[in-house]
Amino acid sequence: MRRPAPYRRPPTRVWTLKIKFFQRNRSADEPGSPGRGKIFYGWWIVGAAAFTNGTGGALQWQGFTVLFLPVSESLGLGLGATALAFGLARAENGVVGPLSGWLIDRYGVRPLMFVGTIIVGIGYLLLSQADDFITFLVVYILVISIGASTSFMQATTASINSWFIRKRGLAMSINAAAFRLGGAAMVPILSVFVLEYGWQNASIGIGLMMLFFVTPMALVFRRSPEAYGLNPDGDPEPEPTALVAGAAADGHTAPIATYDSWTTREALKTRAFWVLSIGTMLRITAHGTIFVHMIAILDWKDVDRQVAANMVGGLALVAVPLILLAGYYGDRIGRTRILSLGYATSAVSLFLVVFAEGTLPIFFALLLFTGSEAGSSLNWALVGDLFGRRSFATIRGMMAPLYNSVLMVGPVAAGFIFDWTDTYTPVLVAGGVLMLLAAVVFMRLEAPVRPAREIASEQVAVPAADGSAIARDTSTDG
Repeated sequence: MRRPAPYRRPPTRVWTLKIKFFQRNRSADEPGSPGRGKIFYGWWIVGAAAFTNGTGGALQWQGFTVLFLPVSESLGLGLGATALAFGLARAENGVVGPLSGWLIDRYGVRPLMFVGTIIVGIGYLLLSQADDFITFLVVYILVISIGASTSFMQATTASINSWFIRKRGLAMSINAAAFRLGGAAMVPILSVFVLEYGWQNASIGIGLMMLFFVTPMALVFRRSPEAYGLNPDGDPEPEPTALVAGAAADGHTAPIATYDSWTTREALKTRAFWVLSIGTMLRITAHGTIFVHMIAILDWKDVDRQVAANMVGGLALVAVPLILLAGYYGDRIGRTRILSLGYATSAVSLFLVVFAEGTLPIFFALLLFTGSEAGSSLNWALVGDLFGRRSFATIRGMMAPLYNSVLMVGPVAAGFIFDWTDTYTPVLVAGGVLMLLAAVVFMRLEAPVRPAREIASEQVAVPAADGSAIARDTSTDG
């Protein structure tokens, strides 16, 4: 008779949770990695970016114009002092911008956006308790602005730039259009809450939305498509073309900017970087100053504040199809021409507002200002066109001190000018001049010549910044 086997206790399974929050390189077989589905995963990233910027981004960047006058009146401040909060936040972003860009390039969008949006949400909850100007400044600058520096547009454009090349303009324009579409809905709704319940209670609502709706979107973002066995734009393996590096489709020599060959140091040595930075600085200074004071300008023009908020939302709504068209045609005919045209019409808009009287004439004059809105996504797409994917966020971050230094001064100066003169006419005229200068500068932008060094990669033909075909390489960005 066989003796029964002795009882053996089953081995204990020990479940461990490994959290690798800042992980630079992800393996292709990582659980939850994007696969080769019918829809290219880059479009899911565009969708997550659109939701993030259409909700949290719109409230963060466009909501300030709604809070501007209520905060000024609640804390007993002049418009110049209130604009100082926005100006100092721009200065902070100018200092942190290069660092946050480097962090995004090194560790990826997902962890930086996840942490950043949580910080922004907590910041708005803290802001609701501010009952003096110093507390307001500390929370807005040292909490909210720092969190926002690694979230929203900077992070999402970096991710989109990594996943798209041929359709970069369209993808970034969808992201920018969602930002304006969100503003069209969020600005009037936020204005209702501010006028009905006060800006402090509205800040609580913004904070909760950031924490529970915006933050989870960070989980959708992934590193470059090559890390998952995919190619940019969802393309199959590229085939060698007859084009050689530096040769355009018409046989003439064309500057080449491969999408992963430029380092930050190399980019800083090019004329293209400084021309692009100066044009961006002029555009952002004018656009940012006018937008911060937009409702105050309309109030000066005797437009009701809620009607003014509705007008801001309406302008954002009109900008949506223009942004999408600009992105679509920018991929085909070149971005610089569209940018220059948009900034020129924006200049005309500001000149017309000086003389316009009545709600409808002012609104129709401001419709031309949407040219600046349509150009913003193309502005950042040019960074990828000229310098590629590997150091996109860092290179864009290196531009931040330039445009944020003047953006710090613009809104503050505009506020003090109105405090001293009771008119926004000098501000509108100056904004128009800056927009015209931006249009001229972008017409002077040319693609840089790549430094001579060995690169083992294939070349594919894609549109250049000026619309001509140039050769691109398809090596991965690690």
